Amino acid sequence: MKTKNTLVDSSGQQLLNQIKIDSYPAIAIYTFQDFLRWWYIKMPVWHLRRFARLSVVLDDQFSISLLLKNFFLPWHRDFSVIGIFFGILMKLLYLPIGISIYLLCIMFYLFLFISWLILPIGSLVFVLISLI
Repeated sequence: MKTKNTLVDSSGQQLLNQIKIDSYPAIAIYTFQDFLRWWYIKMPVWHLRRFARLSVVLDDQFSISLLLKNFFLPWHRDFSVIGIFFGILMKLLYLPIGISIYLLCIMFYLFLFISWLILPIGSLVFVLISLI
């Protein structure tokens, strides 16, 4: 038994409209819509998931939330005066460095994400400006 694919006509062309063979403008419009759907819907979702993962990994690597949660615990659980003082001092020295690196990485990724969204529009604007 021979099966018939309704999305492909006898000449092998893929059909967007199942009634007739698609014209080149219809294929171009479909391609443009597919590109915009990928660029502005699918990829931002992917980038936001990567952003959330980056935030978790950076927090885990620099132990920021853990150090903030255990800020007043002594260094290596040494409950002497020196252990408590040294633990707070080390956390006071380490946390600003870790938080600044964390914020720097997050801001850089946000810059890349915003650049990703602006790139096609900016390219189109610059092409139109160069034509004028």
